[in-house]
Amino acid sequence: MPGAEADRPSAVEETTKRPCTCVIAHVQNDEERARVQAALDNALRTNDAQAVLVACMQLMQPCPARDEPVAR
Repeated sequence: MPGAEADRPSAVEETTKRPCTCVIAHVQNDEERARVQAALDNALRTNDAQAVLVACMQLMQPCPARDEPVAR
């Protein structure tokens, strides 16, 4: 359809808004980082080893949606 291309987001917008599709969902913004950090703190306080592992994976692993290099 003519003009349909104008409505599509640019490649830059698509990569910045792309959701994480990893098995462990990584944090994508500061609000999620604060929530996961609070969960990690709670897991450490309660000695919940599995919750510590999941929270660390959410915080530390590289994510293709978040850490994708910008093509120039």
